[in-house]
Amino acid sequence: MAQPRRRRGAAPQTGKRREPRAGWRATVDSFGGFLVIGGIGGTLIAIAVLVWVSRPSSTSDDPLLGEAIAIGEASHVDSLEQMEIVAGRPPVGGPHFPRWQATGSYDEPVSDGLAVHALEHGVVWISYKPTLVSDADLSVLRALARDYPADTILSPRSDNTMAIAAASWGRLLSLDGADREALRQFVETNRNRSPEPGVR
Repeated sequence: MAQPRRRRGAAPQTGKRREPRAGWRATVDSFGGFLVIGGIGGTLIAIAVLVWVSRPSSTSDDPLLGEAIAIGEASHVDSLEQMEIVAGRPPVGGPHFPRWQATGSYDEPVSDGLAVHALEHGVVWISYKPTLVSDADLSVLRALARDYPADTILSPRSDNTMAIAAASWGRLLSLDGADREALRQFVETNRNRSPEPGVR
């Protein structure tokens, strides 16, 4: 009896078929294998770390620090002309842009409209006049921003008349130099004491 002809280059058939895996290995394979599960797990861990690092800090019960500044309604506007910006000092509340400035240390000025919205979320904005601060002052300010990455914005602001201004919602602390302890107390006391605290 003639054997069936095999196509040239085809592997011989052994008659054995690969059986599906059973048990826990079959479960792993059903989710895409170890590589896919590992990738998902790594992504979830990375997200958890980011959430933990950027979580808002606690709120103090101590009296607010800095000068109390009268501010208007916290409404959304489209231009700086619609904001309450007093010459010589950063705004500390009132009308602001619909988007907000992310926390962090910036080498370039940030928009007053974005910064005020961040203040509404409980962030402390530390701005400085570049011509009035020393390299030593900047080192102190940058170190402070690193110590409070989820709670501060640090940026230059040439329109300031004071060397350093720390602003929270409705409050302003003016300094002639980088007083680390005064700034630390301002951040820890005034952060998250705003209309929409904790939003980052």
